[in-house]
Amino acid sequence: MSKVVFVDTSILCEVLRVPGKSQQHQAVTDELRARVTRGETLVLPTASIIETGNHIAQLEHGDSRRERAHALTTFLRATAKGEAPWRLHGAVWDGGFLTSICDGPASCLSFPDMAAQKIGAGDVSVLAEAEHYRTRVASVTVEVWTLDAGLMAYT
Repeated sequence: MSKVVFVDTSILCEVLRVPGKSQQHQAVTDELRARVTRGETLVLPTASIIETGNHIAQLEHGDSRRERAHALTTFLRATAKGEAPWRLHGAVWDGGFLTSICDGPASCLSFPDMAAQKIGAGDVSVLAEAEHYRTRVASVTVEVWTLDAGLMAYT
């Protein structure tokens, strides 16, 4: 059975070496290579891209912001061209998807309950995207790759 892995913001920040958000770059890139070698399909959720961009935009120094933003742009263009180890899921942000964020994806709590545990809407939407994929493609194992302990509890 093949494996599809939804990549959380914490992983993207490590890969892109976002200052203040990257302490395990080498370990994450080693794991990334291993996952690619095993033939796992890596998926970039919408929220992970947006959150990573927000972390970059909030960096203290303008030179760092520009440098990391350029790195993210290069990364996204390679993804769009199919030249990166990731692919896009193509999730539809419609009423059903928004409802799954509010109510919580399968086997999760509602967003208000998760927010009370410091799990944000971006993380809940990553779980919802992974669940949406899981319900559409039954012949694969779906997981979320994260370094975030709070999110990890729900993966």
